[in-house]
Amino acid sequence: MLEITNLNVAYGHLQVLWDVSLTVEERHVTVIIGSNGAGKTTTLKTSLGLLKPLAGNVLFMGEDVHLRPIHQIVARGLSLVPEDRLLFPDMTVLENLELGSFAPEPRRRRKATLDWVYELFPRVRDRKKQKVRTLSGGEQQMVAVGRALMAKPKLLMLDEPSLGLAPLIVQELFRTIRKINQEGISILLVEQNVQNSLELAHRAYVIENGRITSSGTGREFLKDTKIREAYLGL
Repeated sequence: MLEITNLNVAYGHLQVLWDVSLTVEERHVTVIIGSNGAGKTTTLKTSLGLLKPLAGNVLFMGEDVHLRPIHQIVARGLSLVPEDRLLFPDMTVLENLELGSFAPEPRRRRKATLDWVYELFPRVRDRKKQKVRTLSGGEQQMVAVGRALMAKPKLLMLDEPSLGLAPLIVQELFRTIRKINQEGISILLVEQNVQNSLELAHRAYVIENGRITSSGTGREFLKDTKIREAYLGL
């Protein structure tokens, strides 16, 4: 579904990714783990076309994402929930959600998709008339995920969705991510909560200093002594 090959990316004169290659299979949860500044967010942004690579390719459904404008890539089924959410704080929850369904096909299916988002996040339904700035951090994250789902993605990318959230909310969020995947949506997850992420992962990658240093299944990583010591503190 998503194929990244020998990706090199820089911010100005500062290169941050070197020959990054990974794949996301259909209906799979793929996880990228690594320390802060390792290049995880840059990988996601480049995968959506927000950043142009120095070299390498990103293919989504067999097509180079950098040959189309971003709104067309989103319309084809690739959505990103950014780390900073980028919600509109003075608009209501419902208005923020509706913005996710701007493409023709999602717009036609808006009502059914909205009902599904409310089923996934009952608190979002309860607060649909509230302005986003009045919500807690966990509720805002639910809205951000819901807005991305309104675009009817085939592949959902999430950048640190549990960052700064209370433990109970984190557990709820990961259960919801599993449900989303069970509905047939592929997931590419960047997350500091390594234990929960690897328990979900069909495939996982470690990125260090802008390079992929290892890959394997989630189960393999959970049993790997070096991974456990470096990222799980065990």
